[in-house]
Amino acid sequence: MDKTTRHLARPTRRPIGRSLTAAALVASAMVMGAPTASANIKQEARHVGHSVGRATHDVGKKFKHAGLAVGHEAKKVGLAIGHAAKAGGLAFWHAVKGH
Repeated sequence: MDKTTRHLARPTRRPIGRSLTAAALVASAMVMGAPTASANIKQEARHVGHSVGRATHDVGKKFKHAGLAVGHEAKKVGLAIGHAAKAGGLAFWHAVKGH
């Protein structure tokens, strides 16, 4: 062997990822080839997506209601603190003025 043909004698190294990708493509082509199976898979995927979406929507509504309740209570507490601070400030001002 001379320098020009030495690279031909070496074994080729192929990463495992390429062969797995090829196997996945062949398997997906086989699944896509069966129209009843793919229609069933699409129907199941749509059903699962609908269920997940509905559950997420319900959880979101409950969190919204909880957030609104917390916000309303925080507003009430904030107003009470503000009124108490104003009353304390006025009492201090009157005490300083000697009223």
